[in-house]
Amino acid sequence: MKQSFGLKQSQNLALTPQLQQSIRLLQLSAVELEQEILQAAQENPLLEFDSSLDDEVYEPIAQLSHRSVAPSKGVVDSEVDEDRFARIASHRSLLDHLLEQIQLLRLKTQEKALVGLLAGNLDEKGFLNESLDSFIPEILNFLDLDDGTPLEQLERALSHLQHLDPIGVGARDLSECLCLQIRNASLPASRVHQLALQICQHHIASLAQKDWAKLKRQLKANQSELDAAVAFIKTLNPNPGISFEAPQENYIVPEVIVKKIKGAWRAIPNPAAMPKIKIHDEYAQILGTSKNRDNSEGIQQKLQEARWLVKNVLQRSETILKVANAIVDRQQNFFNHGEVAMRPMVLKEIADTVGMHESTISRVTTQKYLASHLGTFEFKYFFGSQISTDSGGSVSSTAIRALIAHMVNAEDTDSPLSDSKIADLLADKGYVVARRTIAKYRESLRIPAVHLRRK
Repeated sequence: MKQSFGLKQSQNLALTPQLQQSIRLLQLSAVELEQEILQAAQENPLLEFDSSLDDEVYEPIAQLSHRSVAPSKGVVDSEVDEDRFARIASHRSLLDHLLEQIQLLRLKTQEKALVGLLAGNLDEKGFLNESLDSFIPEILNFLDLDDGTPLEQLERALSHLQHLDPIGVGARDLSECLCLQIRNASLPASRVHQLALQICQHHIASLAQKDWAKLKRQLKANQSELDAAVAFIKTLNPNPGISFEAPQENYIVPEVIVKKIKGAWRAIPNPAAMPKIKIHDEYAQILGTSKNRDNSEGIQQKLQEARWLVKNVLQRSETILKVANAIVDRQQNFFNHGEVAMRPMVLKEIADTVGMHESTISRVTTQKYLASHLGTFEFKYFFGSQISTDSGGSVSSTAIRALIAHMVNAEDTDSPLSDSKIADLLADKGYVVARRTIAKYRESLRIPAVHLRRK
């Protein structure tokens, strides 16, 4: 085979650094964008940046999902804010709490070390998920075998750990956790106490399924005794380590605010989410009048990068606002009547409206939020599949979920609605929904099955 040189022309799609930056900024949340710009301003002296997130009060979200979040109740008092940071600063972990108690135990140093080893392997709930056998290779060379086999010494160490405060730590599962608390309860032994212990030891699955008939049969107890035992079990703590979990406060910054303007809902920019970024005027003016272009080549590059960033940040805000208004225009009924009026919508519909690709819409709607009188919602919340109606129309799956939740909340607890019954009730309203779809939506709403909702 003969080798030779030749020229060949071809066309390739290449992403310029400016376009790459634009795409990256578009998929960042408001908080992440703030951090990105702050880092850029630290590296580029030609950027002038005023952080607004430090001066504003935003809505703390304890548990964030695609569902609605209650709106903020207003500005937080500075004293409350100081107390919050004081709690974080003074936080003490479960391990710290246990180690303090271990130091006070009247045990040999080696035994204290074993108890501390087990305490250090507890999860955030205070449970020991590792088997005792798994610790043996790690400690074998440090044990005095005159005190018993490695497993026997670990079992004694676990017993000491399970007697520490809070009662229930060191349990291997929920059943053991509850049993530890029942045995240590400062109550006289009684029929209720014994029934509660039997349920937690041997019938925890029946308790979870609320199979009262089976429990009464297995325990040979009447209804009042069973009710008292279950009420006692409900006073126990299935998560003994919860009070030692580090306090977490997640914040979101809505990109837009939805308001009614001239009878229609419109999205307007949230001033707090607009980064205050610009080119440093004084430095730019000096560069513009500088005659020594060769020595300022590196600074000119910094100036160009600063201009790119300012332009891309502005373009990001314009794109988000355009997409937000396209969403709000199609969901006017939602903002007027709530979830039950949500209309089905897909990314392609918005992409065609604003003249962008679906992948761009996907980036824009991820981790971007809008604030309204109904709460704070992620853009993606407004997209969902559709359900057919008898009239040939369609309704959003979100609306169906809202109807299911409303029906369950209004049901008779003595005779709760089955999935089939809910499907029949929806059919009466003109919505054709299969029973298995009802079950899927019910589970997504974390609504228990019918037998678990029965009083």
